[in-house]
Amino acid sequence: MKCIWFVLLVEVMSVVDSYRPLTNRGSYEVSSFSTKAKSIAEVIYMMCLPKVPDYVHATARPSNPSLPHKFNLTILEIKRGSFIVKIERVDQATGWDRMPITVVWSSYIGNGMVYQNLILWFPDAADRRGMDRNTASKYCIDKGGRLVDIVDKAMYDVVYNYCRQTIAFGSFSTAIIWLGSSYNTTTDTVTQSNGKPGYLGDWYPGGYPRRGSGHETDTGLVLAIKPPSSTHPNHGMINYLPTSSGRTITQLCSTNLINP
Repeated sequence: MKCIWFVLLVEVMSVVDSYRPLTNRGSYEVSSFSTKAKSIAEVIYMMCLPKVPDYVHATARPSNPSLPHKFNLTILEIKRGSFIVKIERVDQATGWDRMPITVVWSSYIGNGMVYQNLILWFPDAADRRGMDRNTASKYCIDKGGRLVDIVDKAMYDVVYNYCRQTIAFGSFSTAIIWLGSSYNTTTDTVTQSNGKPGYLGDWYPGGYPRRGSGHETDTGLVLAIKPPSSTHPNHGMINYLPTSSGRTITQLCSTNLINP
């Protein structure tokens, strides 16, 4: 299939060059049969992409919903016009007669990383400016994303390590990002922007989270990050006044790879 680029190509490339994630979604029907529980297939995007995707997620199911077959799908190779998959039947250890199998996929092109269903990226890893949380939130929304919510310890480690490896620290000894979650100084709990419980741990040393008299409004959360060369222990989450713009921010954004 040949691609017709014209204005679409210009628009797509401008998105990629601006460090804004480019996500695409689609489905493709594979006509497949196998005498064993596993088979190899090629899935065509059926659209023009400006380059090989950095990440692809896909699932497989019988196109006929009345069939009992269940499949796992493993991506073996990602190419510009297609990707190669291994389809494995998991409801029983046998093959299947020829049948149409629908593969639903999502792809990502950009200068970020994928964690579970999230794309994490810096619109500009060297950009530093004073931002309160609302300004940081708008900054990410304007780039097609939102502030990052940290769910648990595993995600904290991923976010922290990605930030310290990606941010251009220069002469700065610490970098700070706003998080989407909020801290309740009365109940000592963290709540994600979707209302679910967030990660309550890895606090900045020296009395954080701050609670009690004078700190009732310190409900915003930032993450203080040290560069890779540093062994200084002063890093972690800080609860902070969300309307304050007195801290210099290098903002991390996130977006869903797959629609929830």
